[in-house]
Order: sequence, then structure tokens, then C-alpha cells
Amino acid sequence: MMDWERFYRRADYDRCAYIGGERMADLAGRLFDRVGTPDDFASVGCGPAVVPFRLAERYPDTEFFGFDLSETVVRDNNEKATVEGVENLQFAVGSLPDLDTDRQFDVVYCVATLYFVEEPRRAIESLYARVRDGGHLVLNYPNEASREQFDEEFEGRKRESFELVLSGANLISEDVVREVTGAETRNYWELVGAEDEEFADSATPCVVAEK
Repeated sequence: MMDWERFYRRADYDRCAYIGGERMADLAGRLFDRVGTPDDFASVGCGPAVVPFRLAERYPDTEFFGFDLSETVVRDNNEKATVEGVENLQFAVGSLPDLDTDRQFDVVYCVATLYFVEEPRRAIESLYARVRDGGHLVLNYPNEASREQFDEEFEGRKRESFELVLSGANLISEDVVREVTGAETRNYWELVGAEDEEFADSATPCVVAEK
């Protein structure tokens, strides 16, 4: 199992979005163009929070929240927000499958996180419960194509980090997302016009579920 606290405690981690890089903030902005700018936005499993930081600068009237299981990265993110004067962004410790917050949000965003969660169904239930009526869940998840690609490409410590996916222990499908949420889903990459991007392939599925 990936030890994220130990990973971030080393303090030499990159501030990057692990899928799509800096492009992901632009794509989230396109989502806002299509469904409306949210009053609040939560990134679950935010890590170094590239997307929340960029969005918070562009949308000062929206409240942004980041949740991560690592106390170290949450502390680092809060310090960065304070130093940079980003007043509409805050971070708290929180993890899946059971996200510990009673608050609901217009958009709940969970990308590059379910790869490391043992119980994806419970996680999806928890995430969807945090979406306000009329809001949207943006969810990326591991599937069989993910497992096949990772098996071909990953070596050494990277294989250890993605052991749940490689073993098939937490693979799901879009049908599972529909079943758990009871909502229709749309392909996120297509919705935001990113279907031709290199990272938006069958091994990196991402969907939007409206509540």
C-alpha cells in the first residue's frame, strides 16, 4: 500500500497533476463553462493541489477545498495558500473510502485517487453524498484497461505503488459508477473537449455524474 505520508514527508515531491499536468485546470474551467461556475469546489485526494490552486486564482468568487490523507501535504498546501494570499482556498485532512466532512459542494473532483483506494464502491458513495443537489461529481477510476497498461509500463517501486490496480483488487467500470450513484454519467474528456488529449484514453476513464 502506498504510504503517502512518508512520500510527502520527504519534502522533495513535485507539485504536479498526476494526470494531464497543468492542463487539468484548463479542462476544469471548461466544465464550469458548460455546467455553470460553482459556488464551491472540493478536490478529494488533492495531493499538491495544482488544479485547486490554479482554479482559485481564476475564480475568486468560488470557495475551493482540498482534502488529502497526508497531514504533511495538507500543511504544505495551507502554508502555500497563506504565503500567496489565496484566500478562497483551504485544505483539510480527509481520506477515502469514507470522507470525513458533512459539507456538500457544487463540484466534487476526484482524479488520480481511486487507484489507491481499496473499496472504490464505498468511496464513490461517500463522494456522491458530498455533492449538492444539482451539482456534479467528476470521477476518474481504474479499470481493466488501466491494469493492462500499468502492467506493461510500470516497473519497480511504481508497480508497488499501484499494487491494487495491478492485482485487479479495485477495478471498476462506468456501469459501477452508475449503479452506485443512481445517476447517468457522461464522459468527462468529451464534455470538456479533451478526447484527443494523449492522457484521455480508455486506460484513464473519467466521468461526470450530475446529482
